[in-house]
Amino acid sequence: MPTIHRRLSILFALAFGALAVGCSEEGRPLTHWVYFGTGASHIYVSAFDAETGELSAPREAAEIGRPGFLAIHPDGEILYAVGRESEIGSTPSGFAAAYEIDRVSGGLRELNRASTAGRGASHVSVSSDASALVAVNYGDGNTVSLTLEADGRLGTLVSDMLHEGSSVHPQRQSQPHPHSANFTPDGRLVIVPDLGTDELVVYSIDAATARLRQRADPQIQMAPGSGPRHMTFHTNGRWAYVINELASTVTVLEYESESLAFEAVQTVSTLPDDYTGPANSTAEVLVHPNGHFLYGSNRGSNTIAVFSVDLASGRLDPVERVSTRGDWPRNFRLAPDGQFLLVANQRSDDVQVFDIDADTGQLTPTGTRISVPNPMCVRFVPSI
Repeated sequence: MPTIHRRLSILFALAFGALAVGCSEEGRPLTHWVYFGTGASHIYVSAFDAETGELSAPREAAEIGRPGFLAIHPDGEILYAVGRESEIGSTPSGFAAAYEIDRVSGGLRELNRASTAGRGASHVSVSSDASALVAVNYGDGNTVSLTLEADGRLGTLVSDMLHEGSSVHPQRQSQPHPHSANFTPDGRLVIVPDLGTDELVVYSIDAATARLRQRADPQIQMAPGSGPRHMTFHTNGRWAYVINELASTVTVLEYESESLAFEAVQTVSTLPDDYTGPANSTAEVLVHPNGHFLYGSNRGSNTIAVFSVDLASGRLDPVERVSTRGDWPRNFRLAPDGQFLLVANQRSDDVQVFDIDADTGQLTPTGTRISVPNPMCVRFVPSI
C-alpha cells in the first residue's frame, strides 16, 4: 500500500475512536475486524473484542450490489465478494469483486471486478495457495473459476462449468442450483453441492492454470429431495459434513485423500423428532476449531443445532438447539479461537453473539447484538 494511502487510512481510523484502531475502551487489544456480506448495497465492518465478544457499531466498508458472500485471501490482506448488478431492461448478472483490506482502519479499497458469467452469484471460495477463485451461480446453474494475480486482483475467467439435471422437489429442483464451492483440505478438488440435482459435483483443479475439470466418475448422490447447500471439513481433513437445505439434515462423509473418494456414513436431522414449528430450511454448517463439535443453522425454527463429533468415526450426536434470538439465521461464523459464535439473522437485520463452552460445545447468548441490514455472511480478518 502506498505510504500516503497508509497515512490517510490511519487518520481515518483515528476518527472512529479507540475501537477502530484496534483497542477497546478498556485498552484491550481488538484482534479482528468482522465483515458482513448483505443483501443490501454495502459490505459492513465492525471491530471485535476477542476477550468479551463485543462488537462495535457497524459501518459501511464498501458499496456493492447485494454482496451476499465473502471470502478472504490466505494472507488476510484481500477480501472477495460476489454481488449482483443489473441495468435497465436486463437480467441481474453476477460478478466478483476484490478489495484491499486496511487492517488498521478496517476499510476496504476496491481493486477490480470480474463477471461470474451467470445469474445469482451465491458463493465464493479462494484456494489455499491463492492461485484460484471459484464462484457458483445459483440462478444459471454454473460453476466458474478465475485466476488470481500476485497482488490479489481478479484475473481471467478460465472455467465455466454448466451443471445438468433435476430432482424431485417440483418448485426448488426443476433445474441445477449450485450453492457453494468447497476446496478439499489438500486443495486437489472443489466440491459443489447442487441443491437442484441432489448431487455433490466433484471437480479437480489445476493449481497452475486454475482450470476446473469435472470428474469422469459418477458424482456423489445425496438423498432425493435433500437439497445439499453448504459443506465443511473436519480439522483432521478426513471427514466432510454437508448440510441439506430442503431436508433439514446433515450428512457425514468420509474422505479418502489418496483415492479422492467420498463415502456417506450418516445423516442426522437438525430438528428434534417432535418438531411441529414453522417450515424449516437449513443454511450454514461449521466445525469447531477443536474438532469436537459441529454447528448448523435452522431457518424457520431459528435455531443453531449443536452436535458432538465422535473423534473415532466423525459421526454426530445431538447436543442442543439454541434460539438465534432473531429471524432467519442465513449464516454464522466461529471466532478463530473458538470462544464465540456470531450469527447473522437475515430477516431481523441483526447479528447476535454467543459464548461457546469449550467442554460441551453449548451456546450461551452474551447479550451483544448489532444491527446490520439483511446480513448474509460473516467473516473475520486479523487487525494490526
